[in-house]
Amino acid sequence: MKIGVKIFCSVGTLMCSYDAMATAVISDLDDIKLVKEINDVIVTLRPLDNDKCRKDNPVTGEKEKLFRKREDSEKQIKGIVLHYSGCPNADILENAFYACGISSHYDVDFEGEKFEFVDPEYIAFHTRESVWDGAISLNTSFIGVEQDIWGYYESSFEKMYDYKKFGKPVQLPGDDRKWFKFSKKQIKSTGKLIFALQKEYNIPGHNVVTHSDITMGKESDAGPMFPYKEIFEKYGAGYYPKSKYINLDKFSELTDDDYVKLLEIYGFNKGKNGKVFNLSNNKVIRAFKLHFYPGDLSDDLNDNTKKMILNLVASYYNYEDLITHSLDEKFRKDLDCFLSENKDRTQSLSDFVKGWNDYSNLKARLSRVGNFFRKFTKLYKR
Repeated sequence: MKIGVKIFCSVGTLMCSYDAMATAVISDLDDIKLVKEINDVIVTLRPLDNDKCRKDNPVTGEKEKLFRKREDSEKQIKGIVLHYSGCPNADILENAFYACGISSHYDVDFEGEKFEFVDPEYIAFHTRESVWDGAISLNTSFIGVEQDIWGYYESSFEKMYDYKKFGKPVQLPGDDRKWFKFSKKQIKSTGKLIFALQKEYNIPGHNVVTHSDITMGKESDAGPMFPYKEIFEKYGAGYYPKSKYINLDKFSELTDDDYVKLLEIYGFNKGKNGKVFNLSNNKVIRAFKLHFYPGDLSDDLNDNTKKMILNLVASYYNYEDLITHSLDEKFRKDLDCFLSENKDRTQSLSDFVKGWNDYSNLKARLSRVGNFFRKFTKLYKR
């Protein structure tokens, strides 16, 4: 990435721009902010220092590394993992990184300011055992994006909560936890940052995932309060399915295992050679709901959940990605294979998937047809 670094000083707006890291001698260093631009999105640089980590490795006894260089086989960045930090601001998050020996590439605070802690040319340690759609150990290939918010309410932290700033947490159906809301500024900044990173590294929306997607049953972030649908529709960030009316009576032959299999085809719990985690169906369903169906956070595979799963796979089968401008042929092949191998139960599903027209995809095709005729008309007039 070509980095343009600008130095701002409160004394007058001093700006310098270089291809590499800029250096300057300015008397009051506290007033300096180094920033960089990622596809028109500005992020403030506050790089972590491995030497400042206070966490010892239990095996070697040496200080943990907060980031490391990528090996040649790790150069390709494939996706983004969305987190919440459980911290009120970036200062406390940075201290937590040094204390716990973990890290993330980016952070968005409650006021919407964006920070880069680790340049994506390095590997940050924002998730442990993880899996998504054939990829495992996602630290090596996925960028981590934190958001400074508490997540869900815990009584042990009662004295730390600033309700005036963060508001009161709310309880959602099917869950005994109370969740804090993200701010509008935070949502806007996160959406724009994610899409900018997608464009920079050619990341398809399908690979913008949450911590709970990739560590099912172990983590809950970015949580059900984050508006995944909104950032997709407003900023193009990630992916969220369109919905259509579904009469479940047409799919009565599908079993509960079939629905979980559809989620695995989409990417949940799917390693290179099959399942990675030994999870019950309920944990996979709950992970799906945290991202795609926050209206019901129970682990029940009820009728509404079934409809959401059917909409997800059918809409994505027909979806042309905003970044790659292509259909996900790997997903289509895997789903076609499943439908073909289980024709006795899946014929209605096959018809539904093949007949599900994504409006955005149809619109793009009509636009291309229109462009063709406009060019043809110009040539004909000549």
